[in-house]
Amino acid sequence: MLRNRQFLFLWFVNITTTLAIELFTVTILVVLYEQTESTLLAAGTMVARTLPLFLLGPVAGVLVDRFSRKNMLISMDLFRLILVGVAIWFLQGDGDVPVAGIYLILAGLSAADVFHRPARMALIPSLVSHQQLVRANSFILASTQIVMAISYMVGGWLILALSLRQIALGVGILFALAALIAMFIVEPKDDEIEDSGDHESFWKSLLSGWSYLRQHPIARALTIMETVEHLPHGIWTGALMLAFTTKALQGDAADWGYQVTGYFAGMILGSLFALMISDWLRRYTGRIIVMNAFATGLFTLAYASSQTVWMAVAWAFVFGPPFAIRDVAQDSLLQGTVAGGQLGRVYATREMLRSAMFMFAGIFFAWLSDFVPIRMIYV
Repeated sequence: MLRNRQFLFLWFVNITTTLAIELFTVTILVVLYEQTESTLLAAGTMVARTLPLFLLGPVAGVLVDRFSRKNMLISMDLFRLILVGVAIWFLQGDGDVPVAGIYLILAGLSAADVFHRPARMALIPSLVSHQQLVRANSFILASTQIVMAISYMVGGWLILALSLRQIALGVGILFALAALIAMFIVEPKDDEIEDSGDHESFWKSLLSGWSYLRQHPIARALTIMETVEHLPHGIWTGALMLAFTTKALQGDAADWGYQVTGYFAGMILGSLFALMISDWLRRYTGRIIVMNAFATGLFTLAYASSQTVWMAVAWAFVFGPPFAIRDVAQDSLLQGTVAGGQLGRVYATREMLRSAMFMFAGIFFAWLSDFVPIRMIYV
């Protein structure tokens, strides 16, 4: 798999864009929370990132299945490069961060990711063999979590050492690099045209995607399950965890970063473990998903009872491995059972539904945190 140049190009695009987006979002979240001292306003960054997923998901899925996925990656990274240029213009002053303007920039970056992520994920089964899907997804997930951990560790330090404008400039360079590397990806010609729905009208293609999802037993079950799961997941927004750290644990932004890094470290460990048990994962996907649901509830109660920052960090780490193994299993199952020409629509619809649930839950819990003790929300 590591000798597959096309897969490695896609992997590099994934980690570069992930680093750019997360680094920018983390620094913005910390600045907004310190500037406004409002959990709800800080949670607005989450809304700005998830609302485009809800609004554009169906459209993105159709376009990803109708056009070259490689070109979709390139165009979306160039679009994000332009948005970062606008952000640099917004941040050229020395005063407070313009909250509304930053929300719009984050929404634009997220809108691009609505197209970028399904294109990335749908490309994987066309670049690696079916037998390599679990390993490929494990490798990408582990790399992604490493990059996200770096973003949270470095983000708090960068905001002290550099201006937001300088950070935005670095983010723009990362997007430009991702677009450049994506140009080297070669899509298999058969995959580009297979079952793409080019002969259908846009609306017919949109409806056929929904119909396919409803009739596909595995994709339908996974989508419904993940949508419902993301209601309680609303307590894990960055703004709410930051509020829990400062109010319940008497910590600061750095302590919040340690918890997130602990979670990502657990995800990395779980992803690497998934590489070792890839054959077992293919056989027992259903059991993994059910066991994970029970574990999540128990771990949440344990996290809520944390009395120190380091207890919270430890429980955040424990969350990581089962979540990583589950994510690898679910992605591999979808990629191995959904038709190539429908995969973009299935991924986009899945992202749309679970992101909408996560957004509404996150807003509700952030609002609730202004009226009830933050620890009670996690209980």
